[in-house]
Amino acid sequence: MFTIIDSLNKLKRNREFVDSLFNFNGKIFLQNYLSLEAKFRSNSNGSFIVFIDNDLNLISAFEKKSEKVWLCSLAGYPILAKNSVSTKDLEKFVKKIFNGLKIEALYFPLVYRKNEMFLKLKSLPDISIWSRLPSPVVQNSFSEAVIWDRVKERYGSRAERQKNKFEKYLYIRSVEMNEVEGIIRTVENNSWKKLYGQDMISRGDQYKYYVNIIKNGLADISVCFDKKTNQPVAFRIDSLNNGILYTIKWSFDENYKKYSPGFYLITIDLFQKYSTVLLNYIDLYGSPDCLKNMIETDRFQRCDFCLSQSNYLINMIKKERINYDKKIYNNYIKQNSLKDLFIKQ
Repeated sequence: MFTIIDSLNKLKRNREFVDSLFNFNGKIFLQNYLSLEAKFRSNSNGSFIVFIDNDLNLISAFEKKSEKVWLCSLAGYPILAKNSVSTKDLEKFVKKIFNGLKIEALYFPLVYRKNEMFLKLKSLPDISIWSRLPSPVVQNSFSEAVIWDRVKERYGSRAERQKNKFEKYLYIRSVEMNEVEGIIRTVENNSWKKLYGQDMISRGDQYKYYVNIIKNGLADISVCFDKKTNQPVAFRIDSLNNGILYTIKWSFDENYKKYSPGFYLITIDLFQKYSTVLLNYIDLYGSPDCLKNMIETDRFQRCDFCLSQSNYLINMIKKERINYDKKIYNNYIKQNSLKDLFIKQ
């Protein structure tokens, strides 16, 4: 049976099935039922659909990119399967999605090469593939001492100075659920992203989604506060899934940049907070940057896939993504912040 889920009520009726697959073989928070539920709660225009093949034990989800193109919402691991799936069965599943949406292109962004589905997706008819920037990860030791030595080695004496300045003026505490929306809104409205429309508030669906996955327990938030005013000045959002910790979002109030809250959240608090958790690895979840470079030990290679018979659509998507990666990479090589990239646009 092939099930098309286009509403939260339909998703709720299939929760047991989604949970069973994720509990057996889930790889990323995006595959979790709670993430899919949050997407429906934050998406009010009907442009998000979950697809289930009950016989093949497969799940995927897509959102509308344009009238002709839909993109997979499960970045990194686009298909959740209970068991190993044959290329033939995967082709059947993807074809049903393609035909069900009545579109001209299915776009699968940022698929990990380490994903067991990678080679099977690559062998599908009418599929195109291109490389994307890798995602930095932390493996082996998660010891605070080991990490801090790495930071000092790569960043020099500035590391201790920034740590001391942060601890003099700012602090981190746990927060109540009824504080979450206000904290994110306050920080985002005072971040550099606000000036360029890159903040979560400007992207309403994104704001609602992250608030939802924090409130339903799929993600957790760490927050920095001003010692004098108790004003929230920065946050980091994480999600722990089957021994894999994803640092999925962080932001800071531009007025507190001199206290380096982002630096402290990533290089110190991250490893203090999860010091008692048995981790396989930490996925820093996104393209390389100067901050991630201080703690990373490896990088997971990623690629995009596009299923279409339209060379025009494939080339349009490919060109836009590759050009975006070039800007990100050149900015990183120059050791500039992400903010610098948008200032220069």
